[in-house]
Amino acid sequence: MKKNNSSLITDYPTLNGIPVSIRNDYLFKKIFGSEDSKSAVAHLIHLTTGIRKEDVSDLTISDPHLSSRNVRDKRGIVDIHIKLKDGKRVNIEMQNHWHPFYPERVIYYWSYMYQETSRTGEGYNRLSKCIGIHLLNEAFRLSDNLQTTYMIREEDGSLLSDVLELHFFDLTRLPEETKELLQSEISELERWLLFIRTDSQEVRNVLSEGDELMSECNDKVKSVFYTPSEREIYFRQHIAEMDHYSIMQEKYESGKKEGREEKTIEMAKAMLQDGMDKELIQKYTGVDWEQLENL
Repeated sequence: MKKNNSSLITDYPTLNGIPVSIRNDYLFKKIFGSEDSKSAVAHLIHLTTGIRKEDVSDLTISDPHLSSRNVRDKRGIVDIHIKLKDGKRVNIEMQNHWHPFYPERVIYYWSYMYQETSRTGEGYNRLSKCIGIHLLNEAFRLSDNLQTTYMIREEDGSLLSDVLELHFFDLTRLPEETKELLQSEISELERWLLFIRTDSQEVRNVLSEGDELMSECNDKVKSVFYTPSEREIYFRQHIAEMDHYSIMQEKYESGKKEGREEKTIEMAKAMLQDGMDKELIQKYTGVDWEQLENL
């Protein structure tokens, strides 16, 4: 599907200058993790994995305090845990910012979820399949596709076990939100992913026309605009996420800088060992004279 910049939708009503998006942890939980969200989350699971909607059993939220007025000043990743009628577990996560060890974090979290399916006195054959659905608002660095799915397979493609299934949805791969796009034939999955990604209430309104379930979800989004308590929660959660991201970014940049400095020192050591002139070493590495003397 080609991008068309001719008529981008630019209507973005905000709360105190902050765009309103389902990607916000509070709204994401409100849409897909509340007591009355079973139909919406079952539909999302069906669209992303093919699991039948009627197989969805129980919903639980990893951070139940997020809906209270006293939202903590630190960002907690909201995971929605679902138990299927056959015992399988599904975890849905909204991740707004990519970080270098995100795949490792996903696998670690999956392993914890898988271990939780064990029961005292039962064998390995009683462990239940666990499925991860990860919605990413920054580019998925391992694939150029909108949807990427991983399982445990041999190099020839044969399956070792189906207990692990991880789905990554790169929301940056969706087309731009133009009027032509919204009037075109796009898949139901793309419509829901656009509904989650967009900051535009106009886009949400158009997408939900004629879709009863999406319209119900859209009404939940609109409530943030005119309910003071919800505006406060949304605003504080947005600020908490920005603070969290800024701290993580600062740590990451600091780590990269330290890594570059270590590599420079190692290079200077090697040049000294090869008998190179100190003036040349200082010129090409930037290591100061005192450090060179110490080396």
